[in-house]
Amino acid sequence: MRRILAAVVAGCVLAACGGGTPVPTVPSALAGPMAVPAGTASAITGAPADLSIINTHHDLLLSSGSRIRFGTQADPATVTLGPTDGGEPSWPPYDGKHSLNFQMPKETPVLAPLDLRFVGFKNRSAAYRQDTDEDESLSPFDDLDLCFEAVGDDWPGMVVCVYHLYTSPLLTAHLEHEACGIQERWDGGGAEAGRIYYLSNSTERSARDPESCRPLLGSVIERGELIGYSGQVGDNSHSAFRFKVRSGDPNPLTEAGDPYLHWVQPSVFFYWQCFEPDAVFQPGVLAYPFDCELIP
Repeated sequence: MRRILAAVVAGCVLAACGGGTPVPTVPSALAGPMAVPAGTASAITGAPADLSIINTHHDLLLSSGSRIRFGTQADPATVTLGPTDGGEPSWPPYDGKHSLNFQMPKETPVLAPLDLRFVGFKNRSAAYRQDTDEDESLSPFDDLDLCFEAVGDDWPGMVVCVYHLYTSPLLTAHLEHEACGIQERWDGGGAEAGRIYYLSNSTERSARDPESCRPLLGSVIERGELIGYSGQVGDNSHSAFRFKVRSGDPNPLTEAGDPYLHWVQPSVFFYWQCFEPDAVFQPGVLAYPFDCELIP
């Protein structure tokens, strides 16, 4: 949290931590075609040299008895780079789902899988969601969405978004008052600022009083640092991760925004390793986004 705390101090100095603090701006996104670097481990470039500590907890994440486990994968039709089939668990995703769920108890700390810059948020959380009178009512409906962009050389311009979060220290006033709290009925909107990446487009805007959340947009979060706490949807406690990787080829699904970003199937596209403060990560390897000791 070192850089996050530094950003808090800087924000307080500039604006005296009072109400109406301006939302920080974020640097422009990297754009244009760019292949995954040859030395970066991935499903399309090859495995890391040392596999002894890679994907060591995948079997536990597939066990129904684990406290943290893999949930529903992305819809293969949304994946335009690398393997489309995420393997087990093979629960069918809804059409257009472009994320990987991790089932975990509510308020489990969610960690950064690599060094990231915080570039956008949307607080859609609600007491319940019921789109029509015929639909099931889901309560609670934790739906804080945070987006990040990679800052290292392994994954230039990669996008990581996490949603169905309960809360995050990156919104320093989240849940403190109604303007940045939990609305009664989910309507798809909420306090929003910065860049948010969707299936076929991205947005960059401010809406519904984002200043009320006092976001630390532009902050760099180092691998293994806290980015938020997992949420719950109905009786399903989980958070969902979506990864968009830059390529030299255009994404045929893109309708607006950078066409060279592709959604991937995270569990099989990346190589994963448990985070430890003194751990060495080979190029391209990501940290499991939680404390591995919490899995069993």
